[in-house]
Amino acid sequence: MSKIRLIHVADLHIGFTGPSNLILTENEDPAQPGRYVREVDIENAVSRITDAIIAAQPPVDIVLIAGDLFHKPAPSPRAITCATRMVHRLTRKGIAVVIIDGNHETSNVLHTGSPTTFLRALGAQVVNNIDARIIRDSDWQQEMIEPARRERLRQLAVHALPYRALENPANLVHITPLEGYINVLLTHGRLASIREELNSLHKKSHIIPNVLVAGHQQWDYIALGDWHIHRFQPSESLPAYYAGSLEALNFGEAVNYPPGSREPYEVHGAIDVYLTFKKPPEIKTLPNQQARPLLHFKEIDALQMDVDAVMKEIRARFQESVPPHALVTLDILNLHPDVWAKLDHKEIAHLKRRVRLCTIIPTLQRISSSSSAEMMSESTLDRQWERFLETHETDIARRAWCNEVGLKRIEEAQQFLFAKSAQEGE
Repeated sequence: MSKIRLIHVADLHIGFTGPSNLILTENEDPAQPGRYVREVDIENAVSRITDAIIAAQPPVDIVLIAGDLFHKPAPSPRAITCATRMVHRLTRKGIAVVIIDGNHETSNVLHTGSPTTFLRALGAQVVNNIDARIIRDSDWQQEMIEPARRERLRQLAVHALPYRALENPANLVHITPLEGYINVLLTHGRLASIREELNSLHKKSHIIPNVLVAGHQQWDYIALGDWHIHRFQPSESLPAYYAGSLEALNFGEAVNYPPGSREPYEVHGAIDVYLTFKKPPEIKTLPNQQARPLLHFKEIDALQMDVDAVMKEIRARFQESVPPHALVTLDILNLHPDVWAKLDHKEIAHLKRRVRLCTIIPTLQRISSSSSAEMMSESTLDRQWERFLETHETDIARRAWCNEVGLKRIEEAQQFLFAKSAQEGE
């Protein structure tokens, strides 16, 4: 039996726009000025990975999209156009395509349907309702799939479980590998071995029931979506992998800079899988070579620093060969408010223009009420809040809770205003 070449991609999030202040200029893209940078980044990444799949040798037999093709259940016309172009280009070349819905394109309103439904008209196998489906045998007999590829795919059974199917685990007990096939489980969710409650987009996901992946279930490959770390294998005992996203979507997926040892979000791309009957899968990477860098500068601890020392550290962060198209964040810890106010914000604004976007996040020291009266600072607000609670709340436990929450809100508001002034170079 011959090898099947399978490309596993997930979490494309077509239609994701990113920060509303990150807009393309005419110099960056004369054809698309005014568009969201991150939206175009994703569209370009989808185009590049489609080019790579079509050009691959030996030829790719099948592409699995493990959910979150779209970022929203009601995608924009541009997002629909991007997804249509991708699927049409693949199926026109005779490459089989299987798509399941993830949590992002799954609407809470059932009557609206799924945005992936129309892709069936382009020849894709789309599974997006409450039921799982096994794709095999006659499903590969589409006219556009050439005979040699069709013959290879006859070995394959894809057990497709869209996100909504995971809502009722009791309906999944019949999902088991079939004798005589190469069996691939395709789904979008969180294996129980992943302890984090939220992913990098701060979204909860369904847990994939253990009954699907228990030891007696001999899957040849498990194609997962939801987690954005490329080639993340949540259990060493299972051939289960997350493809990750083609682009880092936020600073929760950024890498440290200067670069050090390998980090989880260092590589973005698809998983290139070779499947042979009764043999372990061969796993490679089909990278998105031009993914936009999202970088964390090494943080600055300003606890014992004066203005000159902090400025020196900020300048040093920009002396590395930072890619000019990078999106960067810099944390400054334990920063005295008086030091922050006296920094040269015009020079900082000039330094930040060396990259496409730089966000500096100061964590300010809390100034005690015994500080100098010249410091009309956040200590004044803190004390006012404490006095208000002393006179309006007699329950000690409730007073303590309100005090903690109130002080946190005051600090968050102050840091927001400081960060805003830094962004504006004031």
